[in-house]
Order: sequence, then C-alpha cells, then structure tokens
Amino acid sequence: MRTSGVPETDVRRRIATDMADDVPWNRVLNSICTEPHPLGVEMAAAAAHTNLGDVRIFRGTKRIERKVVQLLLDLLGHPGGGSGSLVSGGTEANLIAMLVARETARARGTLTDRPEVVVSSTVHFSFTKVFGLLGLTPVVVPVDDDLRLPAAEVARRIGEHTVAVVATAGSSEFGVVDAVDEIGPVVRGRNVHLHVDAATGGFIIPFARELGHDLPQFDFSVDGVDSITIDPHKYGLANVPAGAILFRGAQDAGRFAVDSFFVDTPVHNTLLGTRPGSAAISTYAVLEHLGRDGFCSLTRTNFEVTAHLVAGLRAAGHELAAEPQLNIVVVKMEHAVRISQLLESWGWIVSTSKRFGETLRLVVTRHVTREMVDEFLPVLERARREVAAEAALR
Repeated sequence: MRTSGVPETDVRRRIATDMADDVPWNRVLNSICTEPHPLGVEMAAAAAHTNLGDVRIFRGTKRIERKVVQLLLDLLGHPGGGSGSLVSGGTEANLIAMLVARETARARGTLTDRPEVVVSSTVHFSFTKVFGLLGLTPVVVPVDDDLRLPAAEVARRIGEHTVAVVATAGSSEFGVVDAVDEIGPVVRGRNVHLHVDAATGGFIIPFARELGHDLPQFDFSVDGVDSITIDPHKYGLANVPAGAILFRGAQDAGRFAVDSFFVDTPVHNTLLGTRPGSAAISTYAVLEHLGRDGFCSLTRTNFEVTAHLVAGLRAAGHELAAEPQLNIVVVKMEHAVRISQLLESWGWIVSTSKRFGETLRLVVTRHVTREMVDEFLPVLERARREVAAEAALR
C-alpha cells in the first residue's frame, strides 16, 4: 500500500485502463450471466453500504431480502410457504442444501457413517467441492441417451446410506432439464432429501413453460422436492453476487444455523456472515419491475435468438450434440479447442468441454441478439476453415 494516496482521477484512469481489457458483452457467447438490468445496477449502487449480516442496522434491507425469498418461492410453486436465504451463488446454495440434507438425516436418526448422495454424471462441478467439504460420497448415475438423470436408476441407487438425491434443472454444459416430475415420486417417502439445482434454469423454465415450451416441471409443485437452488444473477438479471437457496419447509432453512456472540443478533443460516445487501436490493428491483410478463418477454426473445442460432449452424452444416431444451447450444466440432482459442484471439469467447470431446458450447442470454449471431456465424466458419487448413499441414 502506498504511503500517500493517488488522486481520484488517476485511480479512475488506472481502473478504466485495466477494465478496458474485459471482453465486451457483444462478443461473449459462453456465459450464463449477462449485463444486469440498469435498474438493478442503480439500486445496488444505492445499497452498496448495506450488510445483511447486521440486521439490527439494516432492518429495511433485511425486510427486502425476506420479500425476495417469498417472491422466489412464489415463482417456484410454493406461494405463502417455505423458507430460504439469499446467498453468494449456486455453489453456496448447493452446499447449504447438502448440509441441511445431512442434518435432517441426523435428526431422523438415519445418518450413517458413510452418507451418500445420488447424482448424475453431469451434475455441476460445485458438488465436487461440496462433497469434499461435508464428507459425503457421491453415487454417480450415468445419464440416459437424452443426457438426463433416469428416475428408475435413481430409485435403484437409493440405499441405507442415502441422505440426498440431486436433480438438475438446466445443466450448465448442455442446458438439459432432468425429469424432476418423475424423480420426485421415486424419492418421496424414502427419508431422502431431493434437491434441485436450478441455478441455470430457475429463471428460464417457469416462463418457458408459460410460453408453451415442453419442459418438465421441476419446482415445489412436484411432490418430493425439498430444496431448490436458483441464481438471480444469471437469467434473473440481478447484480453479482445474488444466489438463493429455498426450502419447502418453513423451518428447513434453520437446520443449518450458527449463533453469533452478541445479544439481539440473530443466528446465521448462510456460510457468509457479512453479506451484500445490494444483492437483495438489486434482485427485488428487477423482480418487481419486470414481473412475470417482463420475464416471459425476455424468455421469448432468448428462445427466438436460440432458434436463429441453431438454424444458422445447421445451414452451415453443423450437427448439434443435443437438441437444446433451454438456451445452451452445443455443437459437434472437430478441433474445438483450437477453434475456441482462435476465436478468443479475435475477441469472441465461447466454451469447449473438457469431458465431452470435440464440442463448442454457445450460450444465449439477454445480451445475445440476432445481429450478434449473424456477425458471429461467419467468424466461426472462418475459424473452422483456418484450423482445418492448419491440421492438413501437420
């Protein structure tokens, strides 16, 4: 740290210089986050000083967090009930869900010395962190031909050590939605916690279903679902960091509780003590401003752009690795890693999978437009031709 400070103008200039190296959104095709809604940005800035870990001071901000939790429970099929908290994102939400699952088993007297969780082979990598931290053993079920977790196999894998099953409502690699409406009935009544990781799909599927897209129901309206992860900072257009963990039971969020040292300071039901109130304020502002109609409109546009992207890829002769259920398009492509690297050198960011061979992953969200797609597709073809020529010379 410097002995004497730097003038504000110099600080701003230095920060602007470094941030100018960030890739602009109109060249990003790999992110399930996007530029947050302007109202959310404005309200988050107004709440930059707030801390949800100190509710004696930030009473109104805490009240808004409670409103957001209820709005999200309403969105996910549980109006007027349930419990939950805003958290830093999907990883923390999934960790708390598994903590609650473990502690629920302990309270029932069914926790063994080797607790297990049934997951799909495509479950999000955050669970690798979670299981390592909590001493849980994953029981990995291969996905079916449609890349979904098969309910019949879930039923077969549940045993005396099982404390939880994890289904995914929008996998981050393929955007695939597990048949939660089939998994729920096979889990219900077996003293096993069913958690749905909807970090990606939570702000897509409810509105897509309203628009007539054939997607499985995944929320608390499915009997057997105990908890859901949802990320407002993805398709919910809130500022980063803004995740949420939601529970069916009114007391379930309290199954993970850590007391503070001080009188009149409530227990913490999240991993973070100091939590940005700006996340609650931003999320509330966007939810209230857009409403269901606004999110349906955004979702309709995202699916239209996705269809435009798919049509352009197929017209160029490309084959998809899977038919997209949401707004993630995965394209089979030889030399995918090299193509991705070349695109990045030209300023375009896409994804390539470490696990699924020669594929490019393209994500459509609010900042991706038809015009952006039309600009990208010729660049992709140029990259493919150049890489094919490189390979031919080897």
